[in-house]
Amino acid sequence: MSSPLAVGTWCFLFFGLVVSAHATDAVPASPDVAAVVQPYLDQHKIAGIIGIVADKTGKVHFKNLMGYADVEAQKPIDENNVFWVASMSKMFAGASVMMLVDEGKLSLDDPVTKYIPQLSKWMVVEEKDASHVLLKPLVRPVTIRHLLSHTSGLTGSAEVQQVTGADTTPLKVRSLSSVTGPLQSQPGEKYAYGNQGMNIAARVVELVSEMPYEEFLQKRFFDPLGMSETTFWPSAAQVARLAGAYGPNKSKTEFARGNIGFLTKPYSDRTNRHPEAGGGLFSTTHDIFRYGLMLANDGELDGKRYLSAAAMDELRKEQTGSTKVNYSLGYHLRNGMFGHDGALGTDLSVDPKTGMVTVFMVQCTSGDQWAARDAFLKAATKAFSNK
Repeated sequence: MSSPLAVGTWCFLFFGLVVSAHATDAVPASPDVAAVVQPYLDQHKIAGIIGIVADKTGKVHFKNLMGYADVEAQKPIDENNVFWVASMSKMFAGASVMMLVDEGKLSLDDPVTKYIPQLSKWMVVEEKDASHVLLKPLVRPVTIRHLLSHTSGLTGSAEVQQVTGADTTPLKVRSLSSVTGPLQSQPGEKYAYGNQGMNIAARVVELVSEMPYEEFLQKRFFDPLGMSETTFWPSAAQVARLAGAYGPNKSKTEFARGNIGFLTKPYSDRTNRHPEAGGGLFSTTHDIFRYGLMLANDGELDGKRYLSAAAMDELRKEQTGSTKVNYSLGYHLRNGMFGHDGALGTDLSVDPKTGMVTVFMVQCTSGDQWAARDAFLKAATKAFSNK
């Protein structure tokens, strides 16, 4: 069936205003955001988006709900929808480490081998071709900072993940499996984005805090922040509210539904699925916004401090050394903002100078999610400055 998005978006904008209104004050949609996002919907590149533009006090200045969470069932996208936030999960790995740094329990420049001695066997690929691989010793230790900034030299995923799947082995198993997988570059010398460093950092969090990583996140972040729907294991009820992932069909005339091939179904299986610290979380607009407010308020929210000012300084600055890539410790740095995005286009961005907090929730498989995200952020910044 052909999608009626082109003709129906404005009515869903209105729907968004109705369902998202406060008791006494409806939040308007931003015409700037609507204008830049509409073409992606019209061209079947994105089925639906939620765009939030707010300030650090928690006041939402603009809220755009456009399109569908389920094209086949004609269900408009809604703030009750659950999203796979993928690499946005990395923010929590970085914040967890910094919380333990605040408590004096570890240092960013600690060698990883201080906590996982087995990793002292790491070697580095010096030469490689079809007939041979030459390995050399490390010239410097891999540190926690290297893990979180993608400068460790690790491959994107552990060897065991490449065989069994991203989430079917515990963090301990994934960390130790990297012993036999050589580093691809000397620590600190190259930037290579991936999940393996985040998973090893999460394993360090487990060892230092003496609790499972998922329990640490629940007790230290999710529960106190009121992030009641953020989890590695969405329930059946949450999966029923999962926004569909869409892109155009081959003829680009209709939507084609995709899936989350990165994770193992059923998502609610706590026995056979384990936390993927680099990309395994599911969440909602509300929960991501709550986390963004904590970041925007320099590590504090509603009278509770989560991260010190010094920890927040670390999360907001470039940590990639001589590579000069705009990345921190599980946080992207982009146009003066910091936060992170996810594989299907979800994004949290915080501007520490203006206090703007933006949330962009989408499940896009077309490859256009980054262009759409950038267009949204540009329009959001304009709308926020003109509010």
